[in-house]
Amino acid sequence: MLKQILIPMAAFAVTVTGVSAFNSDMLEKLDIDLSDTQVSALEEAHELREAGADREEVREVLSDAGVDRETLKEIREAAHEYRQAMHEEVKAALDAEDYDAYKDAVEGTHRADLIDSETDFLKLIEAHELREAGDHEAAREIMEELGFERPEGKGFGERGHRGGEGEGRFNRGS
Repeated sequence: MLKQILIPMAAFAVTVTGVSAFNSDMLEKLDIDLSDTQVSALEEAHELREAGADREEVREVLSDAGVDRETLKEIREAAHEYRQAMHEEVKAALDAEDYDAYKDAVEGTHRADLIDSETDFLKLIEAHELREAGDHEAAREIMEELGFERPEGKGFGERGHRGGEGEGRFNRGS
């Protein structure tokens, strides 16, 4: 029975925080109690899925480490809360045009690498303001200039998009 439950959950677990963000650093930021073995298993499961492994293999890695449905649910909920809090902090920093608050909000994320100067931050504010004013095309151009990529199959600034860190609408370019 447990194996039947874990099949769909294993695929979810490796994408719970976004393909580029799922790592021990992200897990450490979440308010959940995971053993080192569970963290390693989650990372291994992610790597296996990235390499195209089948769900059975991924499920076995998670199951062997004691990662069950409840653990995955706890990770998902904690990741959602973390992303929501970061989104609010980033939006507040943009609205206040506070570069230091922005840097604090995105510390340790890919956004810290993309927006690493006040000049870039001012461009990000401009994109934010354009998007809020409904000019998604102009906002998209600025975001691409800053190194953000449109999530596959999604438009920039679309409501309801479940993105990665920060504002949740843009992915880091490779």
